Amino acid sequence: MGEVRVAVTGALGVNGVFVIRSLLSRGVSVLATSHRHDFSLARDLVDLVEFSRVDVTRYEELLEPFERFKPDLIIHLAAILPVEAQHDPHRGFEVNAMGTANVLKVAREVGVTRVVFTSSKAAYGEVRGRHAHPWYEPISENDRCHPWAVYDFTKLASEGIGENYARTGGPEFVSLRFATIFGPGKVGKHGPMSIASAIVENAVNGVKTDILQGADQQDDYIYAVDAADAIVDVTLFPNELEHTVYNIGSGRGTSLGEYADIVRSFVPDAEIEIGSGLDHMNFGVSYYSVFDCTRALEFGFTPPEVRSGIGSFVKELEKERDLS
Repeated sequence: MGEVRVAVTGALGVNGVFVIRSLLSRGVSVLATSHRHDFSLARDLVDLVEFSRVDVTRYEELLEPFERFKPDLIIHLAAILPVEAQHDPHRGFEVNAMGTANVLKVAREVGVTRVVFTSSKAAYGEVRGRHAHPWYEPISENDRCHPWAVYDFTKLASEGIGENYARTGGPEFVSLRFATIFGPGKVGKHGPMSIASAIVENAVNGVKTDILQGADQQDDYIYAVDAADAIVDVTLFPNELEHTVYNIGSGRGTSLGEYADIVRSFVPDAEIEIGSGLDHMNFGVSYYSVFDCTRALEFGFTPPEVRSGIGSFVKELEKERDLS
């Protein structure tokens, strides 16, 4: 097999940069696209990838660099965040749903064989019944979705658009629903949506974390590097996949209090105060769950331990601190 060519949308975001690094480590040629020319999270990648500034809501703008690059595969990460989508629903659907439709149309036009879409736990929407506190029975891909916010609906709409393309001539479409991702860059880019990342960053930087509630709230967490490797694993999987939707997480529940204890085990002098109770993100509805990741074993995914992810995150932050 010759050189593999992969185009990535949203490539310079907090998850995209790790996807690019994982692709490059496997000898893949990469077209990185983003709506902004901002390598602040990836200065090491500037000379290693071809870059195009692209708005996924503009089909012709998207088509030109893809026709030129001729990717074999596409990883579609570009999206706006839940808070922004909820504030401006029209923009939310324009970017998150129609952006996906444009990517798929371009993929078919240029002969791409597979599109991997980064969906979210938000596709499940409100977590109900025995999947919620205090039972946390693992959610599988066959469980019913209860979308609540704009972001939830856009993720499900994108999955539906992709599955329709796959049924009607291709390309093959794969959607990965991620548990809560933590890792470098999220606090600066995702703000209040990044409590798990903030706890670690604050600990390493000697800043006290004070959260009013949520120590008893369990959730499924995955480190950004592990999430990126899963994306690349399924993208490069050599066989046709049996399913279109896969859960990607640790496969176990970790309470926020337990999460803080793990951070303290790596940063003993960390000051972390978390009040008892639930819903530390103040969603008002439960988005907290544990994933059944059995299906993803198909392409070689092994649910990683949260502890190892936190340890890797701490080491990365300490390295950055020492270099600054």
